[in-house]
Amino acid sequence: QLFLQPVRPELSVNRLRRLLQPAPAAAATDAGPSSRFAKKRKAANETPAKPVESEASVGVETPVKRQKRHRRKLSKKRLEAAAAAEEARKLGSEKSDKNRRKKGAAAGALIGGGEQGLLASKFRYLNEQLYTLSSADAFEMFKADPEAFKVYHAGYSAQRQRWTEDPIDWVAKQCRLGLPAGSSVLVDFGCGDARLASRLEGHCAKVHSLDLVALNNRVTACDMARCPLGNGIAHGAVFCLSLMNANLSDFLAEASRVLRLNGLLCIVEARSRIERTQRFVNLIERFGFQCQRRREDKYLVYLLFNKSRNRKAGEPLPELRLKPCLYKKR
Repeated sequence: QLFLQPVRPELSVNRLRRLLQPAPAAAATDAGPSSRFAKKRKAANETPAKPVESEASVGVETPVKRQKRHRRKLSKKRLEAAAAAEEARKLGSEKSDKNRRKKGAAAGALIGGGEQGLLASKFRYLNEQLYTLSSADAFEMFKADPEAFKVYHAGYSAQRQRWTEDPIDWVAKQCRLGLPAGSSVLVDFGCGDARLASRLEGHCAKVHSLDLVALNNRVTACDMARCPLGNGIAHGAVFCLSLMNANLSDFLAEASRVLRLNGLLCIVEARSRIERTQRFVNLIERFGFQCQRRREDKYLVYLLFNKSRNRKAGEPLPELRLKPCLYKKR
């Protein structure tokens, strides 16, 4: 029956081809399906998946965009914080520079302060001596040691720099108002470096500047209780913070002697040294003066007198005393 069946030539040829074709290897046959899946997985990994936009997400910011905006806000805050930190650092550096300069200035002040402290202590000592010694003894003391008077005057000048008002200004003003211009003679008791004479140059014909030591050629060194001037030769006399020695009554008697009638007497003194101003004025009037003007502030007393009479020969002197400026022991 096999050989009697009709045979189609194309089928026989196909069968022969399949029979004659060599069989594939087992590994290749087994790896076929798995390799296809592997290629698909590799292709999926290499090509990123496109985000799928749904209809609900159209027109709505994605989470990625919100995250970027949040990051921008944080960066702005960080920039502001960095700027504030830089400003604080600059301020800190400026403060440190100031502190360094202060420390340097303090070191210099410490070096200079030692010298100033030594001069201040010498000034205090000499000041106490002047308050307790008579004018004759003080004159002899500075005559033996002129440098001591220079130290005293330097300390006085340093204190004057701290005053709110220079009393010489008031004295010069009263002299210009009360003394005739061009012909007047003035006696400045305790003149220091004769600053008043330089202020009144051109207004007074002559200013006799008297003190214990001559600091310049304008000053005459003498005992102010016995000045080398004639009777009644002056139109004005001045005691500007110079009523210092123990014999103050001799100073007022000498001023009365050299002044002419209606002569001008200006007195400026520390308020702390005067217990009662009216009592002090009454004592000065007993030397032949009449008070014309009186002014007081927190530190000083300003008094203006006219000579109203001449003192009689042998007339007893009123006892005039002021409190000395004593300092604490250091």
